[in-house]
Amino acid sequence: QNPLDLRPEKGRSDFDVPQRFVASFLWEIPSPEGRAARWILGGWQSNGILTAQGGGSFTVTSGGDRALTGTGTQRPNLTGNPQLDSGRSRSDQILRFFDPTAFALPPAGSFGNAGRNIVQGPGSYNLDFSLFKSFPVREKMRLQFRTEFFNALNHANLSNPVANIASPTVGRILSTSPPRILQFGLKLVY
Repeated sequence: QNPLDLRPEKGRSDFDVPQRFVASFLWEIPSPEGRAARWILGGWQSNGILTAQGGGSFTVTSGGDRALTGTGTQRPNLTGNPQLDSGRSRSDQILRFFDPTAFALPPAGSFGNAGRNIVQGPGSYNLDFSLFKSFPVREKMRLQFRTEFFNALNHANLSNPVANIASPTVGRILSTSPPRILQFGLKLVY
């Protein structure tokens, strides 16, 4: 916020995620005996990626150029603890994810004392899943039918809340991740 004083810029990086778990799986379903049964029930494959992570950090802003320097938005003054109990209900967290009363606008002509990225956003988890079926066409050619599910569990992962303390919706979460998306396709492998 202040190009002449870089000490307040020390803090968590914009892409800091404290915990992250990623697991991928692939299962080629065994083919049964017999030509007709193998053609119908064989050649199935399932795979997916499960991601679970803690929330990333974000910076609370004052909503304008309070220092009157023309350098853009600065940070407010920190007057209390912005973290609220994480055990609250999901609807309470959506309405008020952090405590905006823990911040105050600095006096005109001065920079705020709040550090960058001092609030941690909501965590998330996601499962992307796919199911394939390969049909033999010729000796070195097969037709693959693919079904892919992005956000297969249709879980609404919360976005970061409004972090501008001058906004009437400060502290509220106004968006989520996309819903379940299905994709079907045919692929000729030769």
